[in-house]
Amino acid sequence: MSEYWAERQRRTNQLIRIITNNLFDSPPITPIQIYGLCKLTWITASHSGADASYIRSTKIPALSDIFNQDYSHNSLQEIALELAGVLNAPEAESLILSDTGFTNFYNAYRNTAREWIVQNHNEISPLFKSAIRLKSDDEGSQLASAIDRLPSIAKANHDDKPMPAQYLLTPAFFALDPRLRFPLINGNSGVTNLLRVLDVKNQPLISQYHALIGLYGHGGIKDAADLDQAGHDLPHFLTIQGAPPTRQLLQQQETEGHKLPLKDESDIQSLLEARTVTAKRVHNSLTNKLKLILHHYTLLEGCANRARYDVMVQNYNQGKNNLMIEVKSSIEIAHIRMAIGQLYSYWHHIYKEKYTPHLAILLPGEPDDEIKALLSWQKIGLLWIEQDRLFTCTDWLQHLAAVAPKK
Repeated sequence: MSEYWAERQRRTNQLIRIITNNLFDSPPITPIQIYGLCKLTWITASHSGADASYIRSTKIPALSDIFNQDYSHNSLQEIALELAGVLNAPEAESLILSDTGFTNFYNAYRNTAREWIVQNHNEISPLFKSAIRLKSDDEGSQLASAIDRLPSIAKANHDDKPMPAQYLLTPAFFALDPRLRFPLINGNSGVTNLLRVLDVKNQPLISQYHALIGLYGHGGIKDAADLDQAGHDLPHFLTIQGAPPTRQLLQQQETEGHKLPLKDESDIQSLLEARTVTAKRVHNSLTNKLKLILHHYTLLEGCANRARYDVMVQNYNQGKNNLMIEVKSSIEIAHIRMAIGQLYSYWHHIYKEKYTPHLAILLPGEPDDEIKALLSWQKIGLLWIEQDRLFTCTDWLQHLAAVAPKK
């Protein structure tokens, strides 16, 4: 999902609420009108743009059902203009013309869902009326319990494969909720995965409902559209077994004020500390020690503005390959990230794509396993110096580390 999709869901909510508020001011809502409201949340594989197939197959039929009119021969523009007048809501015109609907409801249940609504109309109609007037999560909880008590929806020609009522109704109730907090629990693979992580996949709908609304306020999730947008990534938004969240929805960033926050503030501070005299002394001392240890190789350093690399070991592996080494005065992750970027930038400036990069980082000590794994994944060698000896955990650099310091 995406922010675009979340906005599409919110537009659908606006349109359906405008329509439903009008319906409940009229004579009792019919089963076919309820079916039309559900259908207005549906899409097909072609669901974006003025010529999308869902408009003729789903959207216009839904509006026909809701307003008891045959719009099959009208353009969407004509329908939008007419219904904006019927609803006394000018904003309805642009909403109808825009992309709406968000759930690709199972084809095998689309027709049987209509019959199911007819059969259970007396129980379903009050739920729709409650959904559009939701004021609290407790009221939403009552709706979830009521959905759980409804019978399943039969599959066309397969009575042995019923579908839970929540797959049909939770998208509709999301689209009716003025607070946008009633979650979609409709069999979507992302939702199913999240319910599994929350350990409520096989629990009653009421338990799933409470587990999902408990995520609001975390990871930038403000409403049910955000919740659905996060999809498969949602487990990363949670604290699971004591491990903190690793992701959140991208937020609007502050651009005003004197103390603007930066996500990598700690990295910047660490890199600023590298500019101190002490850090420079460590850096230069490591370079000198490497020069001494690898004295029998031809060693170069970069002096061009765009390629000021620390060390280039000529023909380091007897294969006529050169090894570019970036020296860092700290084993903190900020320095490693910077070194990775520097190495690739320097190598590209010098060789472009002509030669495969042979890159390594030299540190003042052995880093942790996460840094080792990162460098291995990037195919960057790792070297460190302790007590004037060169060490490595990189297989293809072992021959360098085996060289003893000059006495």
